[in-house]
Amino acid sequence: MGLRWITPSTARRLRPFWRRTALIGFGFLGAAFIVFMSFTLLTRYLSVHGLDDLASAEDLIESFDRVMHTSDHQPLTIREPLRKWTGDIPIFFDASVPGWHRSMAERQLPLIARLIGLRFILTKAYDRRSTLNIVLAEDTAAMRKEARRFTAKINDSWRFDDYFCFAIVTTTPNGTIQGALAVFGEKRQSTKSHSCLIEELLHGLGPNADKATYAPSIFSKFTFPVEIPLNDQILIRTLYDPKIKPGMSSEQTRKLVPDIIHGLIEDVTAHGPEALYQH
Repeated sequence: MGLRWITPSTARRLRPFWRRTALIGFGFLGAAFIVFMSFTLLTRYLSVHGLDDLASAEDLIESFDRVMHTSDHQPLTIREPLRKWTGDIPIFFDASVPGWHRSMAERQLPLIARLIGLRFILTKAYDRRSTLNIVLAEDTAAMRKEARRFTAKINDSWRFDDYFCFAIVTTTPNGTIQGALAVFGEKRQSTKSHSCLIEELLHGLGPNADKATYAPSIFSKFTFPVEIPLNDQILIRTLYDPKIKPGMSSEQTRKLVPDIIHGLIEDVTAHGPEALYQH
């Protein structure tokens, strides 16, 4: 069967159709671009604004359960036991960590220490059994290598090409954290790399998922604050409240967390963020 060419008269009749098709296509592209730019600008705005705005008690209570008891790799219906440190925390910055990133992270340590009521102790040696280790790994091969260096439980099913940064913790059977690894993947000085480093530092303290229901939040995939927002401080302070024990189930913490969070909101409203500090 030979080729059939469109005749000039047929081409003239089809011109309005092609024009409409092109206009519709450009319209979709334009709309997609507007949505993308709006989302990008919104996430950037939320990363630097509203850091001190209090979320509702309901959002904080639900976010605590999501952030502490679920995983980014599991459905929300699956709940995991709570994990936390119970003593002073040795922390090691690997030589791979650029000075700018280290100074940004170290600037957050005094605030975090006040929130959790524990001390950070800077160490000079990597130790997967007792230390929070901070490492830079800029590609998937380096990330896999660092993860396997920390724990033998990493296998080929783990996909590191989806990660910009990640954290791994090891615990005792009762949920007490023994050691942690926090890895971030970019040495360039950027808002995202700084926020990512702070995020994984906090994940090394027990928070498990980026599923907060409020914004901005370190525990979110859509905002990248470079300081710890007030609402995140409340979650961390709640995690390290003396009433909350390592290994507690979601059902157990749900009985305690509402009263703790309502009390913290009242204290912060009356006395400011310093009311969260544990002395």
